[in-house]
Amino acid sequence: MSTDASPKSRRLLLILGALTAVAAVLAGVLYFTLYRPDQRVDDTVRAAVTDTASQGAIALLSYEPDTVENDVGAAKERLTGEFLDYYTQFTTDVVVPAAKESQVATRATVAASGPVEVAADTATVLLFVNQTTTSAAKPEPAVTATSINVELTKSGENWLISGFDPV
Repeated sequence: MSTDASPKSRRLLLILGALTAVAAVLAGVLYFTLYRPDQRVDDTVRAAVTDTASQGAIALLSYEPDTVENDVGAAKERLTGEFLDYYTQFTTDVVVPAAKESQVATRATVAASGPVEVAADTATVLLFVNQTTTSAAKPEPAVTATSINVELTKSGENWLISGFDPV
């Protein structure tokens, strides 16, 4: 019996050693692919994406009838990708004509904000936005409150808005 136990013990030790080596390699791969990039995101980055999302939302949602083209143009500088294309089309077809024809003016403020997810080159920030709207037909201000998920993408040294979804 002792001769059979010794080879079985050796095989068991070899299997356990191999499993330990595989687990160590897997842990290393996970550390360098998942955990390590998150370590590069500090409080400064979280503050930067939150500020960028907040200031961007104010720019996107605030305009005056007399300056709507300039307001929209300045807002577009904060955008990227498909959202830039959508915003360009929407403001050309809807916002600019309505602002001019109906004297629509809006002013947005961010009541609260916080990062939801932040990585090295992408982020999502949740904003709670209050928007005040007036028009020639309704000069009494109408206030609406909205929560918005703002997606950001890093482009060079800047964060740009790549998504803007009310929730």
